[in-house]
Amino acid sequence: MDEMTKRLIEAGRTIVEKGLTWGTSGNLSVRRQDRVWITASGTRIGALTEEDILVCDPEGRVVAGKKKPSKETGMHLAVYRERPDAEGIVHCSPFYTTLCACSGIALKTNLFIEAMYYDRKVARIPYFHAGSPELAQGAARAAREAGVIFMSNHGILTLDACLEEAVMAVEITEQMCKMNVLASMGGFGLTETDSSMVEEFLTGGYYKKVKR
Repeated sequence: MDEMTKRLIEAGRTIVEKGLTWGTSGNLSVRRQDRVWITASGTRIGALTEEDILVCDPEGRVVAGKKKPSKETGMHLAVYRERPDAEGIVHCSPFYTTLCACSGIALKTNLFIEAMYYDRKVARIPYFHAGSPELAQGAARAAREAGVIFMSNHGILTLDACLEEAVMAVEITEQMCKMNVLASMGGFGLTETDSSMVEEFLTGGYYKKVKR
């Protein structure tokens, strides 16, 4: 089993163990040079096996593996074309994140250190059918500037220079969304960190180096 396949299997297990998706919802990919490893269609990402991982070229042609690639392969490839710095992509449906993607709630993101970092650039795109060219195009446009993309009535997509960081972005975003939802339900406000302090935090190296 190659390194990329192992990383995808571990990422899928982590996502399910943390309750960040359900059923067969979700697909993962990782890129190295001109090859993309991606989960097969209909797989449960918490129980992936070596046979559930396919290798594609930049045009989506399968070069290794026997199963059918995820219907969202086109979306992954479109995002990679827009973001040559991205190595990993995660698409899944965490409960609170998906709830926010199904509503017009105005999210406050500068709530805690990790959210200030991982959710510093968040985008939202309209609903498009899963696997459609429109969804791929919408996600790719949003990815030009954002690393976290809310897909209306669908879920979330995260991308990063490291697959494991893309997984972390999902986890942090879910916690941020949960705080927003519970505060709204409880009828109390959330206090965000002042924008000047956030900028100082991001540029001053107080957590992790900001890549983009």
